[in-house]
Order: sequence, then structure tokens, then C-alpha cells
Amino acid sequence: MSWLLVGAMALCLIPWLTSLFVEGGGRSRWHLEDSREAELTVDGQGAFREATVHATVSAVKRSRAPGMLRAMAYSCWFLGQMVIPGFLVWCVGLLMLDRLQNAPAVLAMLASFFPGAGCAWLLWRAGSSLVRGERGRADEATRQAAKVIVTYNALVIVAAVAWFSAHRREEYLLGCVAYAVVSIVHVLAVRWAFLAHRDEYPV
Repeated sequence: MSWLLVGAMALCLIPWLTSLFVEGGGRSRWHLEDSREAELTVDGQGAFREATVHATVSAVKRSRAPGMLRAMAYSCWFLGQMVIPGFLVWCVGLLMLDRLQNAPAVLAMLASFFPGAGCAWLLWRAGSSLVRGERGRADEATRQAAKVIVTYNALVIVAAVAWFSAHRREEYLLGCVAYAVVSIVHVLAVRWAFLAHRDEYPV
């Protein structure tokens, strides 16, 4: 039980530290002064004791990213860090490479580490862009992440289902399919969160 607790804390530590670093560097960009027209009553002197004038006043629109964007960013960092245990599994697979000659599906999974690492980087980048307060970069990063991750995981699903149909004994491929589906749903949710809040970005 203690090891599970330590593992859970370790998985949450990296995203938490990332949120402190990224939001600390990007939060100031959310201090947008939104100009608006308002009626002000002012006290005058002499014959003009009181008057109502129209003036432009400034009001702080938002001091940090909306809660939905911060939650989506944290989820990006959480899933993006899974490249670390993936790298450890890849290293173990290399050490056992001579025993895996008759397991082409496992070899294919080891080879998929590199495009998977690329997807993790895109996800990490998208999460960081959500909370930095730069609409153009957030738009580009989330769109690119959605395009690449959806395409890659769709190919993984097709390949895994095709292989499982021919080799029923390799049930672990169903786990790959489940993770790929989660990845697709998640990155689409990230893109949707940006589109839902795009008008709240300072620039």
C-alpha cells in the first residue's frame, strides 16, 4: 500500500511542479486591462457643482487562466509524463531483445516508443500553451497535438485490432487499444477546452 501511495505521489509531482513553473511564468500575461465605457459623476467648482461624464476606465479581465484550461493543462502534463515509464519499459525490452525474436507484436510496441514520445512532447507543449495566455500559440499547439495524436492512435488501434484478430492469445493488445482511445478522447477534449475559452485570452 505504501508503495502505491509513493507511486501516486510521484506521478502527481511532475505535473504539479510543471504547473508552478509554467503558470508562474505565464500568469502575468492574463492581466489584461479591458477598456469599457462608464458614466462617472464628478464634483466641479463654481457654477458646475456636479456633472455626469462618459469616460473610459480599465478593469482587470482575468488574473490567471480559467479553471477548465488549468485542469486540461494538468491532464496534459500528467499523461505526457507517461513517456518516462514508457522509456523504462523500452530499456527493459532492449535488454530482453534476444528473447523477443518470436514476439513481433512486442517488438512493434518497442518501436512505437519513438512516435509515442513525440506525441507526449506535443501533449506537454499543448498543456503549457493553454495557461500561458497567448492565444495564437495555444491555438497552434492544441491543433497540432490533436491532429498528430488522433492520427497516430487511430493507426495504433487499426494495427492492434488487426493483429489481435489473427492472434487471439495476445490479450495485452486490448490494453493498447484502450489507451489509444483514451488518448484520442483526451486530446480532443483539450482542443475543445481551448475553443470554448479562446475569446478569454489576452492576445
